[in-house]
Amino acid sequence: MRNIGTLFAAVVLAGVLVLYMCTFEVRFTETAIVKTWGKPAKEAITEPGLYFKWPRPIQSVVIYDKRTRILEDRTEETRTVDGKTLLLTTFTLWRIADPITFHMNFPGGIRDGEKKLRATIVTHKHAVTGRRQFSEFVSTDPKERKIHEIEQEMRDAVARDAREQYGIEVVDFGIKKLGLPTSVTTAIFQSMRAREEAKAARYAAEGEATAARILAEARAREARIMAEAEAKAKAIETEAERIVSNYYK
Repeated sequence: MRNIGTLFAAVVLAGVLVLYMCTFEVRFTETAIVKTWGKPAKEAITEPGLYFKWPRPIQSVVIYDKRTRILEDRTEETRTVDGKTLLLTTFTLWRIADPITFHMNFPGGIRDGEKKLRATIVTHKHAVTGRRQFSEFVSTDPKERKIHEIEQEMRDAVARDAREQYGIEVVDFGIKKLGLPTSVTTAIFQSMRAREEAKAARYAAEGEATAARILAEARAREARIMAEAEAKAKAIETEAERIVSNYYK
């Protein structure tokens, strides 16, 4: 009886071991790639469930988390087309859209993918900024600022390369922080102050000119009215003298 029990336990243990070696589970937050002799299958497994495979080294499984991840870029200096320096920090929400393409490019895993995605973001961030005027980022005139348009241009460029080359979908992208170096900040504020002071001086000069014109017109109108009044008075006086003269004749 003892031998039968031992044999049964051994059979059960062997069955569990075989089951462990020949099955794998894919959760609803995961996607899996089955590799046969190291070569990935043509399609990834995206549906959750329990799947069978040949034991190693015939087949192996690579599992990726398909949930959205966030990648925050490092703050870096970048220059506009008119030579001004900006400090830009971007954020990117991304996920693995094509596991096969992603694995072929980054067999080392998620860390390698994030490193390449970060480099792609930096490239397009500098390229887009280098085609834009400083006033499109920072300006007292809301009509000149085009932050949303710039974000969209960066996002489109990053999303296109990430999807086509690496199997990555960019879910969202934006500028998290926009800053200026201290030297640039001082120069910009001085320039803005000088521009506003010049505008105020122009308005004051225009106001003084308008006031002088109105005063001159008022004085001219006053002189004209007085002249007309004096002429009428003179005419009345002359007519009165004529009437009196005729009366005494």
